[in-house]
Amino acid sequence: MLKFLRVVCIAVGIVLIVATLGLMIWNVIQINQLVTTADAANMLTNPNPRYWVMLGVGGALVGGFALGLGLGMPKQTFKQRLADHVEQEDQSENPA
Repeated sequence: MLKFLRVVCIAVGIVLIVATLGLMIWNVIQINQLVTTADAANMLTNPNPRYWVMLGVGGALVGGFALGLGLGMPKQTFKQRLADHVEQEDQSENPA
């Protein structure tokens, strides 16, 4: 069950990342059209916000990746888990 849930979570994560990238590209195209129209009509008073949009989406992608990576990591290091395993084996072989 857990392997299935892991695969589903990975698939959903990949789909969401691809959808977010597509949405970012679409937003940049829309912002470029808006800025071009405003510039042509001499209505442009603010700088083009496309870089802030890309920075925000990039930050969200990196943050989501870091969160998923952090949640997926084991709570103990390999050496700690190995020591626990060896200790359990010793206790099962030599019950005191």
